[in-house]
Amino acid sequence: MKTDEILEGYSIDAFLQAQQHRGWQPETGRRYARALQDLQAYLLRHGPADRKTLAGWRRHLQNRYTPSGVNACLAAANNYFRWCDRPDLVLRPAAADPEDTPAPVLTRGEYLRLLLAARAAGQHRLYLLVKVFVNTGVPVLCLDQVTAELIRRGHGVLHHRGGHVSFRCPDVLRQELLEYLTQNGIYHGPIFVTRSGQPINRSNLFRYLQELCRAAGVAEEKANPRSLRGLYRATQQEIHDRLILLHHQMVDHMLELEQQTAGWPAPSASAPPAQPKETFLQENFDNFE
Repeated sequence: MKTDEILEGYSIDAFLQAQQHRGWQPETGRRYARALQDLQAYLLRHGPADRKTLAGWRRHLQNRYTPSGVNACLAAANNYFRWCDRPDLVLRPAAADPEDTPAPVLTRGEYLRLLLAARAAGQHRLYLLVKVFVNTGVPVLCLDQVTAELIRRGHGVLHHRGGHVSFRCPDVLRQELLEYLTQNGIYHGPIFVTRSGQPINRSNLFRYLQELCRAAGVAEEKANPRSLRGLYRATQQEIHDRLILLHHQMVDHMLELEQQTAGWPAPSASAPPAQPKETFLQENFDNFE
């Protein structure tokens, strides 16, 4: 196989040039080129293109990208195979993942209504699930990694789609979870499990949230972990923005005090310059030397 070919006699450059005449945007060509070069490099390591090696490439993509990213790569490969008159090598698109679809963000008032509804119904596990999604931002795919050991530590790193995400459990929530673990005799492994000890099924989780939304008078389109995590991200952004504002206010206040002490007098001022306040300067600027 030549370094510019996926199938013998059909170069990637020739395929891309043929497609440009169909009115492609430049970015489309660049995206297709990257995907096909990735496939070509994979085949050089694993053998010629056939159903087995292409299935391996698909798994390779799924470890690196979201389903939408995988499908973008598969679209490039599928168009190449059709151009080569090899429809037998065309790959099925990846199934859409609920985490990749847009979801409306929950408001804090709606979140509190969900907690109250879960508490009123005696659904302790569901109450804590809602709290975990909103206050830690954990992806639903990582829920089975939220273990008793992790909660006892209070923080850790979770594996997510070939990468890692940080996990931190706020102290108040951590204490609630530790009490729940003690009450239910969970000492190791995943904490959100069924009566048989298996990690909670995602489809059941979505159903539980839908029922809870109905009970709380919250729109059912928000009955999913993505909406809950959206509130987590919105809260983090709001805190970040407030800290930036506080930082600017503190800098402005420091400069106002500095100006009162050692600022250059305005041209219209007739009074002599104020003497430096040694105490203020020593207390506030020694660390900046």
